[in-house]
Amino acid sequence: MSLLLAGVLAGLAGPVSAAAPVAPTTAAVRAPEAVAAEFYGWYLETLDADQDPLSDRYERFNAYVAKPLVDQLLKRLQPASVGPQPPGDYFLQSARIQGAWLHGRVHAVTLRRQARSADVLVTLDGDGDAKHELVLAMVLDNGTWKIRHVNRAALIAPESSASQPII
Repeated sequence: MSLLLAGVLAGLAGPVSAAAPVAPTTAAVRAPEAVAAEFYGWYLETLDADQDPLSDRYERFNAYVAKPLVDQLLKRLQPASVGPQPPGDYFLQSARIQGAWLHGRVHAVTLRRQARSADVLVTLDGDGDAKHELVLAMVLDNGTWKIRHVNRAALIAPESSASQPII
């Protein structure tokens, strides 16, 4: 009887269909300008909270910045660092941080994009004369765009980021 019941129940269930195709598990790669704008929004917010993005928020910082650049920045922090250190903030390319940048808007646009690299223009749009432009060389790292190098827009050479040194 139990065999008969099992057969009836199996018949009621209907034929077993093939498994539905699984949706891709990898999320779409975010555009480099979206990552750059998000980084600078977070970075300025962290500075405004009187925190150091590199030491106080290392994990989040690492999500935006390519490992070779992180390593270079950490090396700069060591007291035995050889050679003159550039003054000011690396990601702002400025000796002084303007208060207007901390509370202004961040705009980003991709200037050039290839398979695994991109140049992004970031504008920190403070009030009036506080507008500040930077050019980021970004690299695609395991499906995430990360910052490889930062230059002031006014100082950038006409060559592409692929031919520029990391620091």
